[in-house]
Amino acid sequence: MGENRKVKLSEQTADRMYEMIVEERQYAPGSKLPNENELSQTLDVSRTTLREAISFLVAQGILEIRRGKGTYVSEELPAVGLDLTALAGIRSRVRAKDLFEMRLIFEPATVALACQRATDDELRQIARKAERVERVAAEGGDWPLADQEFHWAIIKTSHNEYMRRLYPIINSAVNEILQITENRQHMQTIALSDNRIILDFLLKRDEVGARHAMSIHIRHLMNTLHES
Repeated sequence: MGENRKVKLSEQTADRMYEMIVEERQYAPGSKLPNENELSQTLDVSRTTLREAISFLVAQGILEIRRGKGTYVSEELPAVGLDLTALAGIRSRVRAKDLFEMRLIFEPATVALACQRATDDELRQIARKAERVERVAAEGGDWPLADQEFHWAIIKTSHNEYMRRLYPIINSAVNEILQITENRQHMQTIALSDNRIILDFLLKRDEVGARHAMSIHIRHLMNTLHES
């Protein structure tokens, strides 16, 4: 029983480190990881658990151990999937429409899962992310980045590994579109309004309402994109 729990914790730790390295880019390719003491404290695990997690990531090609030097992030990280930004014509209106249609399939289902699976603390974190979008927008800052963090927080609380790993790929393509759209201000207005509604349903754990709110949000963005 204890051994099974130990293995599970190691895998959870490896997953969190994968998140930090590949998805959140906290450590750049080729960079050295902090020492064992510091990293184990950051992750709140024992050094033994940390070593096992590192072994998992070495096997996956995410990390490499350089004898006498320490543990480093691999220079070339494995691809996490299809790079949507590399599709021909991604900057065209048609390709952008295709991307948002994909979000229309993906994100309403994800927010419904978040209603089921998010802990109370995770819901509070999502609420703080929503507040940050409002604050950054009011200050004239990078609201799209804050908005992405809000949606990313929802994706993570679905506790679905494939959804969690697919989102950064989709998000990179969305970034490309936001750079060229002529309706960023209109999109900001939509995001702030729709986020409040999505959050309200999430906090109530209303799966049907949250699903519909997310669908409407993405359709709003698709319509705005069509107008640009």
